[in-house]
Amino acid sequence: MTTTDNSALKQRFLTLLVTETQQLLSFVSVLEQERETLKQENVEALIELAANKAGVARQLQHLAHNRAAVLAQAGLPHSREGIERLLAGQYADIWQKYLELASEARTLNQDNSLIVSQRLAANHQALATLLAYSDQPMVYGPDGASRTRPGSRHLGSV
Repeated sequence: MTTTDNSALKQRFLTLLVTETQQLLSFVSVLEQERETLKQENVEALIELAANKAGVARQLQHLAHNRAAVLAQAGLPHSREGIERLLAGQYADIWQKYLELASEARTLNQDNSLIVSQRLAANHQALATLLAYSDQPMVYGPDGASRTRPGSRHLGSV
Protein backbone atom coordinates (compact mmCIF):
# COMPACT_ATOMS: atom_id res chain seq x y z
CA MET A 1 0.00 0.00 0.00
CA THR A 2 1.37 3.40 -0.93
CA THR A 3 1.82 6.27 1.49
CA THR A 4 -0.99 8.15 -0.28
CA ASP A 5 -3.35 5.18 0.13
CA ASN A 6 -2.38 4.85 3.78
CA SER A 7 -2.91 8.57 4.33
CA ALA A 8 -6.35 8.43 2.72
CA LEU A 9 -7.31 5.42 4.86
CA LYS A 10 -6.05 7.17 7.97
CA GLN A 11 -8.13 10.25 7.12
CA ARG A 12 -11.21 8.12 6.46
CA PHE A 13 -10.65 6.27 9.71
CA LEU A 14 -10.22 9.54 11.59
CA THR A 15 -13.52 10.84 10.20
CA LEU A 16 -15.24 7.64 11.36
CA LEU A 17 -13.57 7.86 14.77
CA VAL A 18 -14.70 11.45 15.30
CA THR A 19 -18.26 10.58 14.24
CA GLU A 20 -18.29 7.48 16.42
CA THR A 21 -16.97 9.49 19.39
CA GLN A 22 -19.83 11.97 18.95
CA GLN A 23 -22.32 9.09 18.81
CA LEU A 24 -20.79 7.59 21.95
CA LEU A 25 -21.31 10.92 23.68
CA SER A 26 -24.99 10.75 22.67
CA PHE A 27 -25.17 7.14 23.87
CA VAL A 28 -23.71 8.07 27.27
CA SER A 29 -26.29 10.84 27.55
CA VAL A 30 -29.13 8.40 26.81
CA LEU A 31 -27.73 5.93 29.35
CA GLU A 32 -27.56 8.64 32.00
CA GLN A 33 -31.18 9.59 31.26
CA GLU A 34 -32.11 5.92 31.45
CA ARG A 35 -30.45 5.60 34.88
CA GLU A 36 -32.36 8.59 36.24
CA THR A 37 -35.63 7.34 34.76
CA LEU A 38 -35.07 3.89 36.26
CA LYS A 39 -34.60 5.49 39.67
CA GLN A 40 -37.91 7.36 39.22
CA GLU A 41 -39.68 4.21 38.00
CA ASN A 42 -41.21 6.11 35.07
CA VAL A 43 -42.21 3.36 32.65
CA GLU A 44 -43.59 5.70 29.97
CA ALA A 45 -40.29 7.58 29.71
CA LEU A 46 -38.37 4.29 29.66
CA ILE A 47 -40.23 3.15 26.56
CA GLU A 48 -39.21 6.30 24.69
CA LEU A 49 -35.63 6.07 25.96
CA ALA A 50 -35.40 2.42 24.91
CA ALA A 51 -36.28 3.35 21.34
CA ASN A 52 -33.76 6.20 21.38
CA LYS A 53 -31.10 3.94 22.88
CA ALA A 54 -31.68 1.28 20.22
CA GLY A 55 -31.37 3.87 17.45
CA VAL A 56 -28.07 5.24 18.75
CA ALA A 57 -26.79 1.69 19.29
CA ARG A 58 -27.60 0.82 15.65
CA GLN A 59 -25.70 3.89 14.47
CA LEU A 60 -22.72 2.91 16.62
CA GLN A 61 -22.82 -0.61 15.24
CA HIS A 62 -22.85 0.74 11.67
CA LEU A 63 -19.88 3.00 12.41
CA ALA A 64 -17.96 0.13 14.04
CA HIS A 65 -18.59 -1.99 10.95
CA ASN A 66 -17.21 0.79 8.73
CA ARG A 67 -14.22 1.20 11.06
CA ALA A 68 -13.48 -2.52 10.76
CA ALA A 69 -13.67 -2.26 6.96
CA VAL A 70 -11.12 0.57 6.87
CA LEU A 71 -8.77 -1.40 9.12
CA ALA A 72 -9.16 -4.44 6.85
CA GLN A 73 -8.34 -2.29 3.80
CA ALA A 74 -5.20 -1.16 5.60
CA GLY A 75 -4.32 -4.79 6.28
CA LEU A 76 -4.69 -4.31 10.03
CA PRO A 77 -6.66 -6.30 12.58
CA HIS A 78 -9.88 -4.84 14.01
CA SER A 79 -8.40 -4.41 17.45
CA ARG A 80 -6.98 -1.74 19.68
CA GLU A 81 -3.51 -2.60 18.37
CA GLY A 82 -4.66 -2.29 14.74
CA ILE A 83 -6.21 1.12 15.43
CA GLU A 84 -3.10 2.38 17.20
CA ARG A 85 -0.90 1.14 14.34
CA LEU A 86 -3.06 2.96 11.79
CA LEU A 87 -3.07 6.18 13.78
CA ALA A 88 0.71 5.84 14.32
CA GLY A 89 0.73 8.02 17.42
CA GLN A 90 -1.34 10.79 15.84
CA TYR A 91 -4.75 11.92 17.06
CA ALA A 92 -4.11 10.42 20.50
CA ASP A 93 -6.52 12.92 22.10
CA ILE A 94 -9.43 11.78 19.91
CA TRP A 95 -8.60 8.11 20.42
CA GLN A 96 -8.32 8.60 24.20
CA LYS A 97 -11.67 10.42 24.32
CA TYR A 98 -13.25 7.54 22.38
CA LEU A 99 -11.82 4.98 24.83
CA GLU A 100 -13.02 6.97 27.85
CA LEU A 101 -16.54 7.32 26.46
CA ALA A 102 -16.69 3.63 25.53
CA SER A 103 -15.67 2.70 29.07
CA GLU A 104 -18.20 5.10 30.58
CA ALA A 105 -20.96 3.73 28.34
CA ARG A 106 -20.09 0.15 29.31
CA THR A 107 -20.21 1.02 33.03
CA LEU A 108 -23.50 2.92 32.75
CA ASN A 109 -25.11 0.12 30.76
CA GLN A 110 -24.00 -2.46 33.34
CA ASP A 111 -25.28 -0.29 36.20
CA ASN A 112 -28.64 0.20 34.47
CA SER A 113 -28.87 -3.52 33.84
CA LEU A 114 -28.24 -4.15 37.55
CA ILE A 115 -31.05 -1.74 38.53
CA VAL A 116 -33.43 -3.52 36.13
CA SER A 117 -32.39 -6.94 37.49
CA GLN A 118 -32.92 -5.83 41.09
CA ARG A 119 -36.36 -4.42 40.29
CA LEU A 120 -37.29 -7.55 38.40
CA ALA A 121 -36.22 -9.77 41.32
CA ALA A 122 -38.25 -7.64 43.76
CA ASN A 123 -41.30 -7.83 41.48
CA HIS A 124 -40.95 -11.61 41.16
CA GLN A 125 -40.70 -11.95 44.93
CA ALA A 126 -43.77 -9.77 45.49
CA LEU A 127 -45.73 -11.68 42.86
CA ALA A 128 -44.74 -15.04 44.35
CA THR A 129 -45.86 -13.86 47.78
CA LEU A 130 -49.20 -12.64 46.45
CA LEU A 131 -49.79 -15.82 44.48
CA ALA A 132 -48.92 -18.02 47.47
CA TYR A 133 -51.64 -16.40 49.54
CA SER A 134 -54.21 -16.09 46.77
CA ASP A 135 -54.95 -19.83 46.82
CA GLN A 136 -56.18 -19.66 50.40
CA PRO A 137 -59.19 -17.37 50.82
CA MET A 138 -59.31 -15.72 54.21
CA VAL A 139 -62.43 -15.52 56.35
CA TYR A 140 -63.09 -14.29 59.84
CA GLY A 141 -64.26 -16.61 62.57
CA PRO A 142 -66.70 -15.81 65.37
CA ASP A 143 -63.83 -14.53 67.47
CA GLY A 144 -62.80 -12.01 64.77
CA ALA A 145 -59.55 -13.81 63.93
CA SER A 146 -58.77 -14.48 60.28
CA ARG A 147 -58.40 -18.04 59.10
CA THR A 148 -58.41 -19.99 55.88
CA ARG A 149 -61.59 -21.70 54.94
CA PRO A 150 -60.96 -25.13 53.47
CA GLY A 151 -63.23 -26.25 50.68
CA SER A 152 -64.65 -22.81 49.98
CA ARG A 153 -65.39 -21.41 46.55
CA HIS A 154 -62.99 -19.00 44.92
CA LEU A 155 -64.39 -15.63 43.97
CA GLY A 156 -65.89 -15.69 40.51
CA SER A 157 -66.48 -19.44 40.55
CA VAL A 158 -69.93 -21.03 40.42
